[in-house]
Amino acid sequence: MSEEIYRINQKSETKDLIKFQLCGTTFPDKNYRISRRLSLISCIEYVEDGCGTVHIGDKTFYPHGGDSYFLQAGYMQHYYSDKDTPWKKHFINISGRLAENLAEGYGLSNVSYFEGLDLSGELFRIIELAKDEYYDHTPEFISILNEIFLKMHNHVYRKDGQSDLGAEMKDFLNTQITAPFRIDLLCKHISRSESQTIRLFKEAFGTTPYSYVLEKRVGLAKKLLTDTNLTIKQISDKLCFADEYYFSNFFKKKAGVTPSAYRKSGAAPSQQEKEGNKMLD
Repeated sequence: MSEEIYRINQKSETKDLIKFQLCGTTFPDKNYRISRRLSLISCIEYVEDGCGTVHIGDKTFYPHGGDSYFLQAGYMQHYYSDKDTPWKKHFINISGRLAENLAEGYGLSNVSYFEGLDLSGELFRIIELAKDEYYDHTPEFISILNEIFLKMHNHVYRKDGQSDLGAEMKDFLNTQITAPFRIDLLCKHISRSESQTIRLFKEAFGTTPYSYVLEKRVGLAKKLLTDTNLTIKQISDKLCFADEYYFSNFFKKKAGVTPSAYRKSGAAPSQQEKEGNKMLD
């Protein structure tokens, strides 16, 4: 088993409240397997890449790159890497009353799997502090742990069925409707790889980021056609299409008529189009 592990220096007077056991990084290893019966420790882990299987109590889930999970003490914990694409993950093991109280206080007592939740930043900070083995960083660890539980809470108790990350991606793309589409900017904005970004967006909204932007551009084009005197070419340029011919063909495919015909008719969106736009809002 290939792991980089750090034991956390902690004064004895805080250990009755919470004990920070270990933290570190697990590197890809198809033989990686951990089993604990009625575990006395809780584990918070973020999967950077690859995938695996996790059993906790009577629950089973399959985290992969970009996901986090929280294995609470008092349950059977059994988890292992996928044989073909073993995971790389970062973790911290904790125990004590504070961990239990945070889980209960944030409504996470029965929650283990957080798909698409990135805890890498918080875990990296813990690991870096743990490398300083000559100093007790317990106050910093407790502060970061509280940040982690807050992020897990916000991920579960999200508004309108959308994750904070999903809303963040959509808000960013909404500022890019009249700019050349660049997936790398979105990836950088949410600190994800291109494949993770597309997967997470598609899981949240049922379409790709690029398709979302194109649909939004068509919606804006309709408004510009009926509410302004801009030429077809000017609208095409404003919405960053390759040229007005490509714009006209794409618009007709989506709206059923050419931009010129749409402008002449002053057509209002059909009920079907209205429903489609609601899905994208």
